[in-house]
Amino acid sequence: MTGAGGLLGSDLARAFAAEGADLVLTTRTAAKLEPLAEELRAMGRRVATVAADFTVDDDIDRLAEAAWDAFGGIDVVLLSSQPPEPNQGDLLTVAEDVLKEQHQTIVWGPLRLMRSLAPRMIEAGGGSIVTIVSSTGFEPTEGYAAYGLAKGSLWLLTRYMALEWGRGGIRVNAFSPGLVATGDNAEQLTEIVRARGMLDRTALHRVGRNEECIGAALYLASDESSFTSGQKIFVDGGRF
Repeated sequence: MTGAGGLLGSDLARAFAAEGADLVLTTRTAAKLEPLAEELRAMGRRVATVAADFTVDDDIDRLAEAAWDAFGGIDVVLLSSQPPEPNQGDLLTVAEDVLKEQHQTIVWGPLRLMRSLAPRMIEAGGGSIVTIVSSTGFEPTEGYAAYGLAKGSLWLLTRYMALEWGRGGIRVNAFSPGLVATGDNAEQLTEIVRARGMLDRTALHRVGRNEECIGAALYLASDESSFTSGQKIFVDGGRF
């Protein structure tokens, strides 16, 4: 599980552990993951942590080896690596290094990782890959040009992985969270999106919660979705 250091990532890790999964967790700083790892071990799960920066190719290669060797193979890969901050800027003003960082972290890093892991998964009989694609990857959002471009590319990568690796038994799908509160910011986020008129574009007229995203990820990772590949599930309160 990449991007496990974030609030959504940690909630996903808890949910997968509750379903009986042993986990390899990664973020930029492994020490950040240790409290979560200990919590999951207390649930009776095996957990390994690996520090990896997805802008550094050597880190990605090391992660691939460590993840595969940790428990003797991989059944599910959850790709949720994020840059430290989603880009705030437009196409003409955003710094070039920010554009590169967003693409490296969100697209190239996961692709490099899977170019190493997918052949082994195919040889072992297949598995499931789940990507997290923000709504900015499907619909332009002002101020998120670099982030949205990268997330849109991740969606196409999801489709290409599904197309090319399906015969090897690998399913690849995405889920797309909408306006989701993390931690204690629900009230603040609600006020921001209400002021921008964004809640008026959702059927449920409210901000979502992390735990409401969990089911989609578990479904796509599990055998319950064994005939589903190359698809996306929106968890966005019915955004129009």
